[in-house]
Amino acid sequence: MNADKLLAFRQTAYECLGRAHDAMFELGDAVLSSPRVNSFAELSCSPLFRRQWSSLYEALQDSRPQRRKLMQLYIEQMSQMERPVIAGDHTIWARPYAVTLQERTYEHQATMLGNRPVGVGQGWSTLTWIPEAGSSWALPLRLERITSFESPISKAAWQLRQVCQALNVRAISLWDSEYGCARFVLATADIACDKLIHLRSNRCLWTAPPAYGGRGRPSVHGDKFKLNHPTTSSPRPAERGG
Repeated sequence: MNADKLLAFRQTAYECLGRAHDAMFELGDAVLSSPRVNSFAELSCSPLFRRQWSSLYEALQDSRPQRRKLMQLYIEQMSQMERPVIAGDHTIWARPYAVTLQERTYEHQATMLGNRPVGVGQGWSTLTWIPEAGSSWALPLRLERITSFESPISKAAWQLRQVCQALNVRAISLWDSEYGCARFVLATADIACDKLIHLRSNRCLWTAPPAYGGRGRPSVHGDKFKLNHPTTSSPRPAERGG
């Protein structure tokens, strides 16, 4: 990226930050240039943040970033000649002791030790663009909190729809086993995007139910297909959940 293009990108991003955009923009630079901080207030010590420490909190309280315009700015950086690869994920910001924090929910936390991998905090849904193969660099297109009246499935489906509507080419999306369920498949069936989803080894699929024979209760499922049991394999199973 040349200097002129970088300056134009930063200027456009600056204009999308709404109120308190000066402090918010410097806060972003401080975060990007600080490999590790022990507290949020420590970001005010960054040489790129030229304001008093209280401006950190005021910037977050007053700023209203225009998320859709920022997403469009990020999409403009993507190649329109190749099919983009995007990846979705659900992560937890554990806040077990923040009893006054609003909208805390129970979230699955795979890294927790013990037999109860559940933490209390806030769930976040991220949809990122993966621009280079074999690289850990990624550009977040949507990063939003999952509220208490939403689910990771509904939030991810909404984010995927917003991104794909702004793309000029059909994207390829990657998802982990949390999204390998009928609810996510059905919620995203009409989105112009190909999905590559990791399925759990114990996932069960069923074929379409056979025609009703006229006696008894109609069948809900057809033949069972269990991924970790080769004897149940069938030609083209249709997922019905499991």
